[in-house]
Amino acid sequence: MKTSNLPDRLDLKILEILQKNGRITNKELAVRVNLSSSACHQRLQRLIDDGWILGFNGQINIKKLCEPVECITTIKLNNHSNDTFRFLENRFAELPEALEAFTVSGTCDFIVWFACSRMSRYVELTDALIEECSGIVNINTHVVLKQSKVFKGYPLDELL
Repeated sequence: MKTSNLPDRLDLKILEILQKNGRITNKELAVRVNLSSSACHQRLQRLIDDGWILGFNGQINIKKLCEPVECITTIKLNNHSNDTFRFLENRFAELPEALEAFTVSGTCDFIVWFACSRMSRYVELTDALIEECSGIVNINTHVVLKQSKVFKGYPLDELL
């Protein structure tokens, strides 16, 4: 990602609006930030080109398609070699069922959010991880019963 100047007040407003509605038209976005359509489009393109916007995704309602088994998994390692971390980071990137993975500090080394078609598939995945990576000491599974809050974007005003 190439770096550029920090976003100004209007850029931040554009980012905030797009977090909430990535499908907004350029015309509507321009009105909401008080710019001409062409100036707004240029700013948006610059934000994309400079890597401030990572992409536009549609959020699907998975519950309309199926009832996945979702697990939040903590993984603790017995060694902290770069090779072990790289191996697991690459392995998570390869697994479509690993929705998100974080390398963390504290009582575990990774936190991974899995969504599987059935619990037996989740067990297969974690068994394979244990087999493939002798550095894993413990896998702790938290089955998601319900989602209490859905991610709707970063609170830019609070973070900045």
